[in-house]
Amino acid sequence: MPTIEFETEIEIEVYCATCGCGLCNETESTTGFNREVRQFRVNACPDCIDKKDREIEELKNEIEELTQNIS
Repeated sequence: MPTIEFETEIEIEVYCATCGCGLCNETESTTGFNREVRQFRVNACPDCIDKKDREIEELKNEIEELTQNIS
């Protein structure tokens, strides 16, 4: 069966599903290794990571306070 190959460019916008932050600078398009299909690779949202890091730090502080109260 004859095939026609062509290349086209599609512009997309990528947003965090959690906070809505734009992730265009955290996204790259590439071709897959196994099947040669186009892929998008998106890094975790920096805003959500910062928020979680602050929450973790607050919980660590709370654990430390509770541990001191028990002692």
